[in-house]
Amino acid sequence: MKNKTAKLKDPLVVSGPDGKGKIEVDLRIIKRASLSLRALYHPLRKKLLELIESRGKVTVTELYGKLKIEQSVASQHLAILRRAGVVNTQRDGKKIYYSVNGKRISEISKLADELAQESEI
Repeated sequence: MKNKTAKLKDPLVVSGPDGKGKIEVDLRIIKRASLSLRALYHPLRKKLLELIESRGKVTVTELYGKLKIEQSVASQHLAILRRAGVVNTQRDGKKIYYSVNGKRISEISKLADELAQESEI
């Protein structure tokens, strides 16, 4: 595991687009971006986001009940969505309400669009 961590700390250095300069790529940023993209590209997480969006804000109990999945499964997927920043949480006593972070999803979508356009060139 140490080697994997060390590799992420060391930047990737490649030639610039003109072949003259060098570009330093911070692999930790790439990994975070990858996790954000992967968070949205999952069928169950997509269903969770659609349900949260349709209701405005919702608890994990409502989510797993409506989708007929185990509570632990819903919680695990919500944790991934939280780490990616695509859902907001608001605590009210013992309950945690989830809502969609449209701004963050828009940022991720814009990034994905830019990356897709670049790869087509």
